[in-house]
Amino acid sequence: MKKTIWLFFIFFIAASLPSSNSLVKYAEIDSLALKSIDLVHQSQFEEALQILKEITNSYPEEPIGYFFTAAACQNLIDIFRNEKYKKEFEQNIEIAIQKADKKLNSSTPSARDYFYAGASYGYRGIYRSFRGNWWGAFWDGGRGKKYMEKALELDSTLYDAYYGLGTYHYWRSVKSKIFWWLPFIGDNRKKGIEYTKLSILKGKFARDEAKYSLVRIYAEEKDYPNVLLWADSVQKINPQDLYSRWFVGLAYMGIGKWEEAEKTYQELISLCKSTPYYDLAAEVEARYQLALIYYTRNLFSQALEQIGFIYAHQEEVKDNDYTKPFLEKAQDLRKKIEQRQKAK
Repeated sequence: MKKTIWLFFIFFIAASLPSSNSLVKYAEIDSLALKSIDLVHQSQFEEALQILKEITNSYPEEPIGYFFTAAACQNLIDIFRNEKYKKEFEQNIEIAIQKADKKLNSSTPSARDYFYAGASYGYRGIYRSFRGNWWGAFWDGGRGKKYMEKALELDSTLYDAYYGLGTYHYWRSVKSKIFWWLPFIGDNRKKGIEYTKLSILKGKFARDEAKYSLVRIYAEEKDYPNVLLWADSVQKINPQDLYSRWFVGLAYMGIGKWEEAEKTYQELISLCKSTPYYDLAAEVEARYQLALIYYTRNLFSQALEQIGFIYAHQEEVKDNDYTKPFLEKAQDLRKKIEQRQKAK
């Protein structure tokens, strides 16, 4: 699943938007949100969630606190493959949508109101897509796009919003590619990439987070040199970033740099285990990639050692949506190894 890139860039855009409610202290809200974002960058999620709780307690009718709480939870889930925070994500994104809808039903909704509405629907759409709720994802994505475009209509200088629209166009195309032959479905991946780059070039606040997005996009495109290029740019923003390492490992494998790929996944395991958010699912996924690396290098005993770890823990992770495909892949890889060994 894609990095919860919305978590960071939305705050910076929204902080510059005019408000429809002069009684709400948006400067105070934004200051707290910024603190929470900094903590998330440092993988201090519990501390970040505590600050966001201050926002929802003080401003219960504003969607921002609930949205960022959901985003922080999903960010944690994505990085560590830790699904213990699923329920908290779902609860908060639903509340964020309810609060955002209420804002839009007021007499004079602002660009900020449309922006958070679009962000909330778009974010739920990403979540639904990963969980297999395709129609719900398309519906949410369409509504999110509509509201983002309305925010731009109210403030045409919001080049950062093209980041959100770029995310929509690219991933909608990827997820709906089997329907490209239909007249209302097209391949807008190029448009999505161009919009994302536009937000880097002309955006005021979303430049860094759009770089995270391009790491994931180019991994999807199997454009591995660009994965490494943009990952290097991300590492300059956050040297301890774990999310990009998942794709750096894939990129090294894609260009045949097996030792670098091996080191990357070993680092991922070590770094994940050093945090309180460690989940076996992340280690299982990383160990599958290590097994594949060893298999490709004809190091069959080492590959089987990694697969043995996966088998030993499959009951503990079998219900994790991130891990399910890797359990199946591990079985297939073991069969290939056994066939290769017999052929010797």
